Amino acid sequence: MKTLSVRQPWAYLICSGIKDVENRSRRTNYQGKVLIHSPAKGDPRGDKCFLLEQVKYIARYGKEFAVHNFLHSAIIGSVEIIDCVQNHSSIWAAAGYWHWILENPVLFDKPILNVPGRLGLWDFDMRTIK
Repeated sequence: MKTLSVRQPWAYLICSGIKDVENRSRRTNYQGKVLIHSPAKGDPRGDKCFLLEQVKYIARYGKEFAVHNFLHSAIIGSVEIIDCVQNHSSIWAAAGYWHWILENPVLFDKPILNVPGRLGLWDFDMRTIK
């Protein structure tokens, strides 16, 4: 199945339905469901941004979203890529990037652990799961 590696905390925010755009330097023609993989290393700038999103979420919904240790080297969920555009209106859309538009996020109850990642969209063989 098609898989996309996204550093933490962004992988968690995508699978939780909070982040609806993935910024990439390259366009994709792929549309459909993808697994979200969290690579071994997280984004060093991510902790500060994650805390800001937690505050925004509490202000909007009056409750915290689940905060836990972010898994690494794991497939943590799935999402559908429905389009790829530039200049999207999402607060997550960064200028100068292609915006992969995401819908139908799922955060897995049981992540698939110890999965090495790759760059770009890559294929994960679901038959390797025990």
